[in-house]
Amino acid sequence: MEQTTIRDGYFDHLKFDDSNKQLHVRFSSGKYFLHYEVNKFDYIGLLSSSQMRRYYEDTILKKYPPEDMKN
Repeated sequence: MEQTTIRDGYFDHLKFDDSNKQLHVRFSSGKYFLHYEVNKFDYIGLLSSSQMRRYYEDTILKKYPPEDMKN
């Protein structure tokens, strides 16, 4: 599983499990979402975006509705 620490005021860190196609998102607020069946292309797009929050909200959330893991 690949983990990236962001700490930009919105995200805290992201984890991507390529074998299970799962994106784990921990927000600065402490909230934790799990997205299923995420395409690696979209994960790379998120990491390489100059506006990660916008990419997350416009692409990831719309294509891969999350499960709120309640911490």
